[in-house]
Amino acid sequence: MRKFSAMLAAAAALCASPASAQLCSAGSCLGSGMPTDMELLNQRTVEKGSGGLGIFDVQRPADTQVLQPVKRVPRDKYGVVGPLPLTSNDLDAFVYPNSAPNVKPELVEGLTFFTKVHTPGESPLIDDHGAGPFNNQPFCQGCHENVAEAVKTPGLLGPNCFNGSNCASPIARAGRSTPTNFEVTALDPFADTGGGLPADINDAIFNTGKTAAFTTFGDFTLSLTDVAGGAIGFFDPLDGNTHKLTNGTSPKSQPFGGLVQHVRPSVDACTPKPIPPLAFDANLAGPNPNKFRRSVGERGAPPYRGFGLMEAVPTADLLEYTDPTVENGKTKPSNDFSKLLGCPSIGCISGKANMIPPTANFVSGMPGRFGLRANGVEVLQFVVGGMQGEVGLTNALNTAEINFPTLFPSTGPTLEPAACTNAASPPTSPEVFLSTVFSIRALMRNIAPPEFGSALLDVLKDARKPNGGRHWDADSEQGKVKRGAELFGIDVVAFANRTVGPPMIAGGDGLSDDAINQKDRKLNCAGCHTPIHRTGQSPAANFPTSPTEVGAGNVSFVWAPIFSDLLLHKMPVINAERTTENGLPRDPTLISRLASNDDDDNSQGDDDGNKGQHRFVDTFDLPRSLADDTFTAQKGSADGSEFRTSLLMGLGRIGPPFLHDSRVYLSKDTVNGRNAASTGMGPAGTVTTNRNQTNAPLVVRTLDDALLAAIELHDLPAPDDNKTPKTAGAGCPVPEEVINVNYGASKKDAADTICPAYGSDPTKTHSTRSDSAEVMLRFHQLSTKDQQALIEFLKQL
Repeated sequence: MRKFSAMLAAAAALCASPASAQLCSAGSCLGSGMPTDMELLNQRTVEKGSGGLGIFDVQRPADTQVLQPVKRVPRDKYGVVGPLPLTSNDLDAFVYPNSAPNVKPELVEGLTFFTKVHTPGESPLIDDHGAGPFNNQPFCQGCHENVAEAVKTPGLLGPNCFNGSNCASPIARAGRSTPTNFEVTALDPFADTGGGLPADINDAIFNTGKTAAFTTFGDFTLSLTDVAGGAIGFFDPLDGNTHKLTNGTSPKSQPFGGLVQHVRPSVDACTPKPIPPLAFDANLAGPNPNKFRRSVGERGAPPYRGFGLMEAVPTADLLEYTDPTVENGKTKPSNDFSKLLGCPSIGCISGKANMIPPTANFVSGMPGRFGLRANGVEVLQFVVGGMQGEVGLTNALNTAEINFPTLFPSTGPTLEPAACTNAASPPTSPEVFLSTVFSIRALMRNIAPPEFGSALLDVLKDARKPNGGRHWDADSEQGKVKRGAELFGIDVVAFANRTVGPPMIAGGDGLSDDAINQKDRKLNCAGCHTPIHRTGQSPAANFPTSPTEVGAGNVSFVWAPIFSDLLLHKMPVINAERTTENGLPRDPTLISRLASNDDDDNSQGDDDGNKGQHRFVDTFDLPRSLADDTFTAQKGSADGSEFRTSLLMGLGRIGPPFLHDSRVYLSKDTVNGRNAASTGMGPAGTVTTNRNQTNAPLVVRTLDDALLAAIELHDLPAPDDNKTPKTAGAGCPVPEEVINVNYGASKKDAADTICPAYGSDPTKTHSTRSDSAEVMLRFHQLSTKDQQALIEFLKQL
């Protein structure tokens, strides 16, 4: 392997004109500046390679390579950090144990930037406007807040650590206490400013609601196609830039400041961004020959764990799971329901890779593996994109300032006040050293998963014994967890051989390397949530003498329990919710549901401390559609109904909220809300189905409830009046109060839209239901005891 200095020399010949790039100089930018911007730009040239694939086209390990179980942080230590900003003393809470001595010192610069609030006067170039004139948060950590709102639950991180800390760190995900009221946040109804409002008030009926998820918006059409190979439709981010289309045209977008609604400006003169009303949008007002429609969605920041593992999964292994002739590249289970579901003969699951087109600064022509829609080939894309798009700070890889939006007060369109536009730094002047950017990348690569829960460890350690396969009592914690793992579709012995104890003997164990039980996948959750991937050599290993490229040994040549195939899959499509009448997501909808507490360790009790009792609770009904058409600039070939399979590792330690927009929330601030109709605060609610009941009420008040709700939203069952409880909140369901959604002329129309009958119209059924339709049909036929066993297993991850 070439030395770093030799690689930089080669880079000088490849780099187009590094001397002409806008670079940070001593004292002008945030960070250390070591290595220099020039050195790191040259490194980028080598990383990308002359063909655009570069070091991120990860090769499979040699057949003789012995793979190790990946190291994991002790579970009770994972995420237990001090107050913000975090320091080197906090790294042991989430960085791989036994890391080489040079690893942790190189992560501190990135950790400081990530967890420190950026204020006016912090550097000469951002003197009086802190984290950029437009931002969503003054620091990266602001989008990772779920631990501060966590309901106290055994085994779950948060909400209190020590010295006043709320356990916030990069491993936390976006927080949420209520749904978002877009009628309020989109365009401030309380003031004649033309701006929007942040969703930071725990009142989703009369005010904004509260979430750390961010809002994306733009116009989408299927009539045009962008330059991405295999792209489906065209998304106009309304950002004022010119966008190339495959028909040879280059339309200029309207200057509405899209793609992200920035609502937390750090300059008093700046008005928070609105979402432009349809009447001001030239795509939508008038004839609309290109058939544009407004799309608005939310995105919740994920927990940053295992990114280095994902980046080191061999490209060929990832693509193998897209083979359309077999289900996810492996033996297809017996399919008793294909005809009933109207699926193709190959089954319902049909994962695909999101192939990413070329860009100036990032690797291209590769399958994406990062991001909610797999629109990122490498970790660095999300460091640079989040730094600019969310915090409003630029660097030498992206010096573009966010375009100021045209605002919409009652007097008509106006531009941002001069005092705000003058606060922006010059459009070609970076504000953050690349040393900070690369340090954050190194940090993300080296965040480990937590150790499994003790019950799962017991099961796995027993499975590795020569006489393993112990018969655990079905009602014991270990018995439930083993049953849940088997229902998931896991070969417990194969999984144990790759995750606990010493490496397998040479030649392996003859079992499936992904630890899927090929003889009987049971529910086949593993069809998308692939339990284990092997890793090749981490891209970081290509620069052994570069101080920014550390920790390759932590993630190279290991068995990684990621629980994702990193592919796109279709989720439920409810077009009435996807394309609403006012272009905004469905209004917060209250449905009274019968709730019960089962007096177990997770019960919260009601407002009076009562347990084991039934009562009616106003719940915010969870929308069923998991499709929207908002995309980043790297849309690739994703369809609006397709999302990358979520990683499940660490799920039981990090906790809710779940799904791409954090819609399944569980917050201590609203979990016990009884009178949401008057307070605007209440828990989430949906329905649940098992062998004995169909679409029974489900109020999300515990971790178990949240996991069950997230599972249920994968695909709702058809109505069954004979098995549906005759109580409040049960049923198809059909929301009782909606303003901007039209499900049809009758309740039957609405039922057919939200949960169509199986087999009644195979084409319609298949177009509405998700890839997991068969998995969910099997899940709904389980007893509550078996469903709970699956949940007990998930809590151990």
